[in-house]
Formats: sequence, C-alpha cells, structure tokens
Amino acid sequence: MTRIAVIGAGAAGLLAAHRLRALGATVTVYEANARPGGVIATERHGDWLVELGPNTVAEPHPEVRAILDAAGLKDRVIRPSPAAKRRYVVHEGRPVAVPFSTSELVSTPLLSVTGRLRMLKEPFVAKGTDPEETVGAFARRRFGDEAAARFIDPIVAGTSGGDPDRLVARHVFPKLVEFEQRAGSILKGAMRARRDARRAGLAAEGIWSCPEGLGEVPARLAAALGDALRVATPVRALRADGSQVMVATDGTESGYDGVVITAPAPAIPTFAAGLPDGAGLARLAEIPHASMAIVVTGYAREAVAHPLDGFGVLAPSSAGRRILGTLFPSSLFAGRAPEGHVLLATFVGGMRAPTLATADDATVVATVREELGDLLGAAGEPAFARVVRWTDALPQAVSGHAARVAVADAVEAVAPVTFAGSWRDGLAVGDAMLGGVRAAERLWSRLAG
Repeated sequence: MTRIAVIGAGAAGLLAAHRLRALGATVTVYEANARPGGVIATERHGDWLVELGPNTVAEPHPEVRAILDAAGLKDRVIRPSPAAKRRYVVHEGRPVAVPFSTSELVSTPLLSVTGRLRMLKEPFVAKGTDPEETVGAFARRRFGDEAAARFIDPIVAGTSGGDPDRLVARHVFPKLVEFEQRAGSILKGAMRARRDARRAGLAAEGIWSCPEGLGEVPARLAAALGDALRVATPVRALRADGSQVMVATDGTESGYDGVVITAPAPAIPTFAAGLPDGAGLARLAEIPHASMAIVVTGYAREAVAHPLDGFGVLAPSSAGRRILGTLFPSSLFAGRAPEGHVLLATFVGGMRAPTLATADDATVVATVREELGDLLGAAGEPAFARVVRWTDALPQAVSGHAARVAVADAVEAVAPVTFAGSWRDGLAVGDAMLGGVRAAERLWSRLAG
C-alpha cells in the first residue's frame, strides 16, 4: 500500500488528501494548528454567523466539486439572494453601482465619455509581450486609465490586499492573460470560455456558501478523513531516506512513499531544507505577504441608511478611504444576522495601509465605524463587533515570483514531493483546492511511474 503524507490541512491539503485516497493511497495529514481549514473558518455568536475569512467561494472545477459532494456537501450549497446582485465602488465619496450591461456602461458616472470609449476599444488592443507586466499596467493597456483605477484597483485590494502596480498580472489574473493571449481580447476570450463551458455541459460560474457558513467545508472534509488527520501536530523536519521521505514531528519520525506540502511559503524552508535541493527552498521565504484585518459589525437595519442591495462596496486607491471594502453578508445569505439586523464585514490593511491591520481593536473598530457612517450611513454603536486578524497571510506575486516558485519545481524533480498552496496556485479558495488536487495527481503519477 502506498503511504503518503500531506502537510497542511487548509483548502489545498484537504483536497489533496481526498484525491489521494480516491487514487488508492493511505494518507496521513499533519496540521500545525488546532483546527483544519486554514483561512476558512466560521463562528456563531447567538444569531450572528461570522466568517473569519472568505465569505463565498466561486463555483469550483468539476473535479473539486466531485470531492466536495462526496464529503457530504452536495446538499449544503446555498446561492446568494437574487436581490444582492449589485457591486458598488466608492466614487466621489459615495457607493456607485458597477455597470453590468451596455446600457449601464453608457450611463455610469464611474467613467467619463472618453473612459467609456477607451474601454470599448479593448477587443482591438494588441497582445502584451512582457511576462512581468503588472496588473496595473495590464489593466491600463487593455481598458484605459479610468477603468483600471476604478474597477481593477479595488478588486485587487479587496481580494489580495495587494498593490496592482507591483503584482504580476499572469500570476494574479491568469485567466484574463490567457484570454488575451489566446483570443487577442479579454472580452472575446471570456465569450469563448462561456460558449465552451456550455458545450461541455459545465455549470455556469457563480458564488456559494453553506447554511452554517464556509466553515462547513473543512469540517466535512476533515470528518471524512477521520483519524488520518492529525491536528496540532507540526512537522519539524523532512529528510530523504532511500526511496522514502521521513516526516519528523515532536518525538516521532515516520516514513512515507511521498509527501504533498501545502504549508504557507515562509514555513516551508524551516522543515523542508533536508530534502534533495531543499536548500533552495529558502527563496520561498522571500515572497512578500500582506496582512489584513476583518472587522465584522452588526447593526439594526434602521441604523444603516444604505439599502445594502448587493454584494458589497470596494474602495479604489483614488478614493482615499481607510478601508479596502465592505461586504454585505446578511444581504447575500439568510441567517447571518438576527431578525431586523444587518451584518457587515469590512477589510482593512493590506499593502495600502499595513499599519492599520495591526492596530489595536479599539482603533480598528473606530476607524471602520467612521468609514461605514460616511459611506453607508451606519449610525450609532454597532450591536455586534468582532475583529479578526490575518498576519502575513496573503502572498504577493510581485516581480520575480516565477523564479521564487521555481525552487519548488526543482525539488519536485528530484524527490517524491509535490507542493500546493495559495503562494503557488492563487489566493482564491477554488484555485487552492484545485492546486491541491493537481499536486496529489502529480505525486501519484510519479510514484506509479
């Protein structure tokens, strides 16, 4: 029987473990923390249901969906309320709805006439040739300065906490770059992708959660693993011993035919340097990371003037706000707040305001209250408040990222080890899950070969 260890029980590690089991391996999962799930976690405080990390997940790859369904999540998927379709961005001091149709694009105050015409030229813009082109440069080249500043900039800040003029486009938005390179246009590429998906019978992309929050996902996956999952068990060292990899924890060492490593990038050099070519993994610690704080606040419905009829509001850099954005969880899904109340999740920090992510709770909550009062008309003391901090949790794919990640490829080439995680596969939960599946398949293929 092939024995494989998985290091890390976040989204990538849990999916890798389930894929390996399906392939026929005996799997042991080591997780340093007391709970599985990584950044996916949900808390219940009475009638308040609070996401400590992501609030939604995009429709996953069919292979990922099959694993989730097998773990008992098929009947636990819920979709956002149809009434919460709008997305807002801050413009001239107030939330303005993002256009989602040609008629809305023609009339939106977010773009001048010149900005609209420039955006419509996108299908005729030449392909890019610089592999290190930043997100900001890519967006300006394809859509123009206004669209880049008012649409792409806030998306980057709200999803990764990053600076669009430092992040490399092909790592952050690989699908958009692929659309450009294959179809000559993002618009044309997206249309082709939707057409191909329909022909293949694939589900349309959408976002989802679970009735008791996304924390259900790692909980179900972990429960299905049973005793194979060992929490609060950090791996201290890996070393090659003949055809096996020895995994050392506190006081024990076990041999495995292969290992899938899904730990955070900065942690990997501390325990994996003993692998063949493992010294090069020190470069993973060079990947910059952003910190973010999530401030979850609850208000009586009448205390918030804004209708909250959407997904949330994001703040471009040019808006000069002290927050990156705010989601409207209770508008998206039922059961997130008590009757007659609303729940808001506000993101602060990132590369735009790194000191605010580490400020004391009172300072962060006061800042968020002022911003929500100004932008959404939230008045008075919140009925509920919870601050969650994610320190150095968001890897930033800046220039040279490919070279840093390549050290993992070098180790994979000479040892029965594969790597997955947000630093390699992308920050989106679905990307991390698929990365775990692919890492499991790469390892299994090597061992079988």
